[in-house]
Amino acid sequence: MLGVEFDELVYKFSDGRSVFVEKVSIIDEGDDLIRDDKLKNGLRVRVIDENGEECVDWNPKTVNAKRKSSIDRYLPFLTRVGASKWHHDHTGETYDYNEIVEAYRDHLPESIRSGLWGDIPEPLLEITDRVDCRLIETQRLLVIKEDHEERYYRHNKDKRSTLAIMEKAQSLRTIISNEINSYAAFSQSLDRTFPRRVIQDSIQGEAEDLTAKLAELDQKRNNLMKAGILDTEVDVQVALPTGSIDQALARVLQTYAVDTQRKLETLDPLLARIDLFKDLIGQRFTTKNVLVDREHGFHVQNSKGEISLDKLSSGEQHQLVLFFELLFEIKENSLILIDEPELSLHVAWQKKFIGDLLNIITLNSFDVILATHSPQLISHWEDLVVELGDVFEGSNSARESDKEE
Repeated sequence: MLGVEFDELVYKFSDGRSVFVEKVSIIDEGDDLIRDDKLKNGLRVRVIDENGEECVDWNPKTVNAKRKSSIDRYLPFLTRVGASKWHHDHTGETYDYNEIVEAYRDHLPESIRSGLWGDIPEPLLEITDRVDCRLIETQRLLVIKEDHEERYYRHNKDKRSTLAIMEKAQSLRTIISNEINSYAAFSQSLDRTFPRRVIQDSIQGEAEDLTAKLAELDQKRNNLMKAGILDTEVDVQVALPTGSIDQALARVLQTYAVDTQRKLETLDPLLARIDLFKDLIGQRFTTKNVLVDREHGFHVQNSKGEISLDKLSSGEQHQLVLFFELLFEIKENSLILIDEPELSLHVAWQKKFIGDLLNIITLNSFDVILATHSPQLISHWEDLVVELGDVFEGSNSARESDKEE
């Protein structure tokens, strides 16, 4: 943030609170911060509570030279190339110290973080902990793995990369496994009390109602199997006897139906996400099928058989990775920033993107800001567009305006 040109940022929240971030100039002399317009930039943060009263007026600490000398011990993928410059060994980017702290703060020990910024005031922490903001960058296809542990041995760097689409497939496999484990634990808790409830529960409704209910549950079970969540061996379907059903059997079947409904309902959120994921990808992969199961997470086939995920085009991988993140990895009520969602997408896919994004938001509620150059992507959504104009006022080089959704 220190490298960004601004005077003041204001964040206003629906509960009446506000956060003001002001650019100030400071010099670090021990524990004393002296403001001076001619000196290096710093920050002042103020928090106004819901009653309109200022509850925080905080100057984060500036970084001293001793901290700078040790920072790369904790981030072994960075190589110092100057007094206050570091080179990223994998991406080739160059950072100054403040940029490193902002980008990799979560990978630093708490003792270092508190030493860099000082103790963050509790009212400010309470606000930031409630707001989950995530940037989905233009580089979405490759995951660079780095050793962020607190080991300082540079010769033990863990440098390897993998395709994001491979990790997403394994992530879905883990998600399904976790949901099935929760489903099994809940099922066991119901099964333990099944005999008692059979005896205690009274029969409600007619035999026809029970038949219809069991048929509805069988269909729901089939949908879960089709989605790749349940195996065919799980929850074997119950065949009703022909003719009238006596009271004792009806009591057992009614309790069974109620329990089965409660069990299957625990899988409803996952089923809805998988169904939408397959539908969105199916609209784009006209000659390929995306299949979901507990063994692979997701995999792709065509008329000739299995297609390795790394053989998909960059556009296909972009769609799979982006839709997967939005459906399965974003926390509810987050703020999501997506940079250039049109990358590697042909025009037809760009035109569908925002409509599909709104369908995703109905399942996984979040706010989103898109940064795009594509007139096709925003063609039907002009009322939501904000023109940013030239990046630098008066610049002759930035003729084409960026747009934000």
